[in-house]
Amino acid sequence: MELIERFFLGLTALASVPLVAPVAAPARCEESPVRVSAYARPFEPPRRPALIPLPPGAVEPAGWLRDWCLAARDGYTGHMDAVHEEFRRAWAADHTMRGERLNWFRGAWPYEGGGYWFDGLARLGSILRDDGLIAQVRRRFEVVASRVHPGGILFLWWLDKDSPEDSQAITCDGGWPIWACGLLGRAMAAYYAASGERRILETLETAYSSDRNWIRLPGGMSNVWPAFQTYTWTGNKRIAEALSEVFSKEASAAIAPNPWGRYRRMPDARPGAETNEHGVAFLEATTPWALGYLWTGDEEFLKAPLAWHDLVEREAMQPHGVIVADEFWGPTGAFRGTETCDVAGYLWSQIVLLSVSGQGRLADRAERAFFNAGPATVSRDFQTHVYFQSPNRVADNSPPCPHGPGASGCSYKPTHMPLCCTAALNRIVPNYVMHMWMATYDNGLAAALYGPCKVSALVGDRVPVDIVCATDYPFGEAIEMNVRPARKAAFPVLLRIPGWCAHPEVRVNGAPVSAGADERGFVRLDRLWKSGDVIRLRLPMSVRVAGGRDRGWRAVRLRLLRSSSLRPADPRSGRPEHARPLGQVDIRPGCAGGEARCRHRC
Repeated sequence: MELIERFFLGLTALASVPLVAPVAAPARCEESPVRVSAYARPFEPPRRPALIPLPPGAVEPAGWLRDWCLAARDGYTGHMDAVHEEFRRAWAADHTMRGERLNWFRGAWPYEGGGYWFDGLARLGSILRDDGLIAQVRRRFEVVASRVHPGGILFLWWLDKDSPEDSQAITCDGGWPIWACGLLGRAMAAYYAASGERRILETLETAYSSDRNWIRLPGGMSNVWPAFQTYTWTGNKRIAEALSEVFSKEASAAIAPNPWGRYRRMPDARPGAETNEHGVAFLEATTPWALGYLWTGDEEFLKAPLAWHDLVEREAMQPHGVIVADEFWGPTGAFRGTETCDVAGYLWSQIVLLSVSGQGRLADRAERAFFNAGPATVSRDFQTHVYFQSPNRVADNSPPCPHGPGASGCSYKPTHMPLCCTAALNRIVPNYVMHMWMATYDNGLAAALYGPCKVSALVGDRVPVDIVCATDYPFGEAIEMNVRPARKAAFPVLLRIPGWCAHPEVRVNGAPVSAGADERGFVRLDRLWKSGDVIRLRLPMSVRVAGGRDRGWRAVRLRLLRSSSLRPADPRSGRPEHARPLGQVDIRPGCAGGEARCRHRC
């Protein structure tokens, strides 16, 4: 199968906050290293990440991207309690499962669903500065914060870490309850980064310093990131000991067991040499090892997850920018599915790896997934979604995906069972928006992901700055950035040059400057900036022919992939139009809805 794609989109594309200051160090920290950047953490590991994520809320979406955020607020993300009763049980005071009921299918599923939902809710509330969303997530977190104590097991406050029965119960399904705790921990860490609410940080510290059994359970992989975050804010020595144990070269198989233990090594790059894995498990088990590079300085911890992600890029990448995962990753195909949970997880993984490594190619992957697979997951009004998507979805209840809800998972419905995708889709939009700009350790800013937005941050000698990005990207090629520091300030601005762009153009105040990217894919503009300075970036888009592993397959001409999330085809329902046979469709921005289409050939 050959696909003629608009180079970078991979298929069809889909749309001023108060200054957000970095969270201050806790008053009780025993020591505080010298801080180089306004956004450096009080307790930094030996190796610093290449890019520092800004607090949620520092980047405000604009244009079509803001419209999409508002649709999420008014649809799923702001109203999950009304979507299904299971979300009302998520980390609720009276939903305390024990024994065999800690299995996800016996009553504990709301712990996973709540973690996914709260993660999206906390971030979306912050980036929109929406008091209603923020109050909603604060109420849910208060239930946990008021109950977590040193005798519990992570955030499962009703369990006793000294009880043999409880210790055995959390091992069910590979430590699934511990996996769910990690999702909640990530959500709480994001909320703390935005709000600085000390009670939330104390909850995280209590959970991760009181019990270390999570590092010995398969489900523990999701906890590495929030535990690491908590350490960088608190310097807690018990958390440091747990992380050192995980990232020790001498760690036994009992520490970080499979599936996540498998991915601390380099993969066998021979085609078919590595057995596949559940998609979500793969993404969650590979990505945290990059933090081992920061913790120890050993580059092998970074090389391994990058190599695993390069492997699935070759073996399992679909044209929409996310791997085959129906529900296990595997060879590509026109009727292979990708679970919505994996769309959220893949975007998250590329952003984490981008932050740690600074490699712009990972941002290319994040954009490809966000602009293509992202909108295909959900209707424009955020009230119906799919469990699976595939390139050649030509009829309702098709193709016959073998797992989860099967073929019915390919239909747009208010919910799918299990409810994981209904919850996880809330993470997609806010995760992209908040990482469009990141900070650098030399007090600059990096434009990592593109789209209409405004960033408000501290630069140079802690000078407040707004940078307003006016663009219809990815529908257009031009991005105009208006730089507005509170006073003249010297600081670097890094512009990512996508790997697909052969002839980028950069101008500052109308004058051309070199657009040659460094080895990581960024152009550095280091100068004295004043209010009114304008950066103009042009990224010419071309057309290419791309073939997958199944390129020898031929069929009738069909519309392979189409984004329907910005303009509903049926104005009565607001639901996406199902793909129908077409000889070809043209790439063009839509007049009202901003729809873009791509020319394909099978």
